[in-house]
Amino acid sequence: MSLGFTIKKIREELKISQEQLARELNISFSTINRWENNKTNPSRLAKDRLCTFCENKLISSEIITELTK
Repeated sequence: MSLGFTIKKIREELKISQEQLARELNISFSTINRWENNKTNPSRLAKDRLCTFCENKLISSEIITELTK
């Protein structure tokens, strides 16, 4: 499973838009869009923020594991 697909799956599970996720992570909408379309990958810091966000939202550990690969 691609990292972009995993990020999109997280958003869909939470029923939030790319804009809402961007606000939660304090990054731009276009960054989320590039991640989901596999044009760029999150930095280590961004991945850490995303993992923390997922843990706080009680996202399944299997999905969080996909982020850390």
